Amino acid sequence: MTSLRRLLGFVLAIALFVAVERLTRATAGEYAVRVLAMCGVNAMLAVSLNLVNGTTGQFSIGHAGFMAVGAYAGAITSHALGPSLGHSAPGLALLVSCLVAIVCAGLAGVVVGVPSLRLRGDYLAIVTLGFGEIIRISIESIAALGGSQGWPIGAESIPATATLPWIWGGALVTVLVIGNLTYSSYGRALTAIREDEIAAEAAGIPTTRYKVLAFAISAMFTGLAGSLYAHDATGGQHIDPGSFRLDRSVDILVMIIFGGLGSITGAVLGGVVVAVSLELLREFQGYRLIVYALLMIGLMLVRPQGLLGNRELNVRRFFPFKRAVSA
Repeated sequence: MTSLRRLLGFVLAIALFVAVERLTRATAGEYAVRVLAMCGVNAMLAVSLNLVNGTTGQFSIGHAGFMAVGAYAGAITSHALGPSLGHSAPGLALLVSCLVAIVCAGLAGVVVGVPSLRLRGDYLAIVTLGFGEIIRISIESIAALGGSQGWPIGAESIPATATLPWIWGGALVTVLVIGNLTYSSYGRALTAIREDEIAAEAAGIPTTRYKVLAFAISAMFTGLAGSLYAHDATGGQHIDPGSFRLDRSVDILVMIIFGGLGSITGAVLGGVVVAVSLELLREFQGYRLIVYALLMIGLMLVRPQGLLGNRELNVRRFFPFKRAVSA
């Protein structure tokens, strides 16, 4: 009965996303739909990073690299499927592209996680930062992917088929999977690592293996966000490798700090607030990032634990989340 209720809730959520997209496009235009799409992408990125930084207590600032892996893996798959499947069944082609992106980003997470997660603190941050920059620079050096000019989106290359229901559906799946994972026995082991890694290892928890698995799962859903970002039907005309620079990783980190480290619903809220704030501040032009930084500093001074701290919003009717373990 519980499974049926959750399935019904998921279907109703997708129907709601469809209705919201059509209503927003009819009343507010394409720009508002674009902002809602970016809110969904940000929610996926924030919830994914929260598994590593918030739940496991590691410090990664290179998740834009995994987003780039997912974006280009999905784009390459979509381009390859274009002649046979992309035009006749675009939804199926997008689904396959997202699955390939998830696998590629997950493998990248394992490759980075195995050697780097034996490190801690600042050393781990430097390694993940280096990985993100290596990925971006490598992409810019490959002419077949458009180099620094980016890869064009359109009927001849990457079908722009990720509408608002696809993006927010992906965000919903991300929240469900990572939320249930966080509050399972596996998640309690990750929380133990965050609280005291030496004590967790003494209690028999294989800390390195658990951290690598968390890193890989986080990378997988970051790759999903990247693939949907690449196929965003409301976005620009090309995938810009400059979108995966260090400032993108910093933005994702700000989202989870803003919402509250360890809180999944806080990560979603942080992703939405950051996306909307950046758009509202766009009219300030050159002062936009300065005002944005001042707002973040003000929040940290007034509420350093974030908007929700380590708590969750009351969503038990739809998601079986419990209160987060206090940090």
